[in-house]
Amino acid sequence: MSLVEIEAVTKSFAKGDQTITPLKEASLSIERGDFVSLMGASGSGKSTLLNLIAGLDKPSSGSVDVTGNVAFMFQDATLLPWLTARQNVELALKLRGVARRDRRARAEELLSTVRLDGRGDSRPHELSGGMRQRVALARCLAQDAGIVLMDEPLGALDAMTRDHLHDEIERLW
Repeated sequence: MSLVEIEAVTKSFAKGDQTITPLKEASLSIERGDFVSLMGASGSGKSTLLNLIAGLDKPSSGSVDVTGNVAFMFQDATLLPWLTARQNVELALKLRGVARRDRRARAEELLSTVRLDGRGDSRPHELSGGMRQRVALARCLAQDAGIVLMDEPLGALDAMTRDHLHDEIERLW
């Protein structure tokens, strides 16, 4: 059984007096264990498709069926600014039902995975853009979901960090 089944999906948006259609009759089947990368020009519908899979939007026509829990790492870090890096990760663990006594250690482990050892007490405004993106990745991984969607997860990172996190994502897959 497919984890994600997309059949003849079209998505249109009204923009002033124009209709924009970034997706037209898209079909896709994703099985457990698949690693799928969407590639295309800016505005070609990649983020739109991810939003549909995540259930953040509905198709104009066609169907999107998703089996299992979905974690979404947005293009922007979307961290809660009043929480520290660790607390942002712990929030995902709390929402997943992880016991309070286990959250801190797991959050620190995830921050270490994304090379942010010792930065758990930093607030988002104290971190570089790349560091914020790595906290967002740790928070996404904390959800331990069967389906992980990432919208340009490595875009704001320097080359060395991008290579490391690419390898880490591949290892976790």
